[in-house]
Amino acid sequence: MKRGWVLVGLVTVLCVTMASATAFAAVNWKQCQGTEIRFLMNKHPFTSYIEPRIPEFEKMTGIKVVMEAFPEDQYRNKRTIELNAGGKVDGYMIMPGQDELFYWKARWLEPLNGFINDNSLTEADWDQKDFFQSFTKASTVEGNQIGVVINAETSLLAYRKDLFTKFKQKVPATMKELEQVAKFFHGKEVDGKQLVGITLRGKGAAATSQWVDFLYTFGGSWTNAQGKSNFASSEDIASFRFYGDLLRLYGPKGGSMLHWAESTSVFMEGKAAMIYDANVFKALYENPKESKVAGKVGYAVIPAGPGGKRLPHVSNWSLSVSRTSTPERQKAAWLFVQWATNKANCLGALMAGVPSGRASSWNSPVYKSKDQNRDWTAATMKSFEIGQPQWNPPVINVPEIRDITGQVIVDAIEGKDVIASAKKAADLMDRKMER
Repeated sequence: MKRGWVLVGLVTVLCVTMASATAFAAVNWKQCQGTEIRFLMNKHPFTSYIEPRIPEFEKMTGIKVVMEAFPEDQYRNKRTIELNAGGKVDGYMIMPGQDELFYWKARWLEPLNGFINDNSLTEADWDQKDFFQSFTKASTVEGNQIGVVINAETSLLAYRKDLFTKFKQKVPATMKELEQVAKFFHGKEVDGKQLVGITLRGKGAAATSQWVDFLYTFGGSWTNAQGKSNFASSEDIASFRFYGDLLRLYGPKGGSMLHWAESTSVFMEGKAAMIYDANVFKALYENPKESKVAGKVGYAVIPAGPGGKRLPHVSNWSLSVSRTSTPERQKAAWLFVQWATNKANCLGALMAGVPSGRASSWNSPVYKSKDQNRDWTAATMKSFEIGQPQWNPPVINVPEIRDITGQVIVDAIEGKDVIASAKKAADLMDRKMER
């Protein structure tokens, strides 16, 4: 407990120091004094971190911030309804890979480039280059940056270090090795449990969020150069087949019913040698109250595909400024976004368990001194560096296309004709895509 208070103290001192430095720098933080802005937020760890600190921003700027947070499904619906109705919304959280194209075409996203490049509105030490470029790219539409990352995600291969050591297995560096290691462990009895080689998401659309890394790593893509579905290509088919075979042959029974909660539970129960899923689940794996494998897990970047590629996805929640707002409130909203994503707040959020989109957060001596999973940090940062931001299909109707894709994954898991399934999905995708 004492160490926890020391950590809080270190972060608090750092935050106060940097916030104070910002307050006396080039930008006049009082320029929108008296303005009230309203932000809609998802109930998310970043929201929990930043909301108690809003009085600091209000004191520094004279801007009143009204923040309203809702559970994710309710939040997405409320945000869309209010923006469509033209209500008073000055800023909001957005997951670019899910919604940015639709929101951009609806003219609900204000380009941030003008704010970022204006010295009277943005401090030099806010440092745009400090953000991992993969996330800036992910939050850019038609050359316009529409958000600033507040929560950075990717997926990693997590594996049982103790079992790999005991059975003298190397961490797989290629997809071929991944299959071999999964086969080696599958069916082995350890601690009275019969292991599966690997666990993955397999439940339709939910599985696309992890399968997409295999898609890119096998050299495939959502669409081809003509903007048509690429599912019938040999690379896409290979990714579907490999993912399905891996889960059917070396994964838990009923693989097509596994969402992230079920898959992570299998791994945390000590029933799987490996899992491929989001890096944020480290908090689950390493929780000794909930996980039987806490302290026994290693982390690595996705293994290389047949052509040598390693291309995990990167996804994020970002803060955006509403185009439906007035110019004065947009300026005030940008000042809030800038403050919320400054170096001190991003580091503080990382220390609270929210993966940061800033390199400086991960490189901070404060973070490094408390880092208990350095291989997780190294693999996460490498994935941020090489990651592919297009983790969802490049269309407006993302959920519909994910459902179509998910059916091919389910067919592959169930051992059906993958070529026929992929060709059928490609045709359906071409007819259903909204751009």
